[in-house]
Amino acid sequence: MAWQDVVLFVGGFVLAGGIVPAIRATEKPPFATTAILVVMLAIFVVVFLTLRLWLTALSVLLQGSLWAVVLVQTVRRQRVRP
Repeated sequence: MAWQDVVLFVGGFVLAGGIVPAIRATEKPPFATTAILVVMLAIFVVVFLTLRLWLTALSVLLQGSLWAVVLVQTVRRQRVRP
């Protein structure tokens, strides 16, 4: 296991923790911002898997999943507003 995988894994979980306030907040980031993040993080997961950085791919998958939650919340909130 590469030490870089461990460092990126830990950093990824720290960043994932930073997404929790966005999930809990009433105001959400713009749709385009969140959608781009989700797509790019999905691409990064594939890249990290091809590099055999398994732990990093896992932490980025978590980040992407949390941003996907924010994206769904953003879409739902936009539907409710007139």
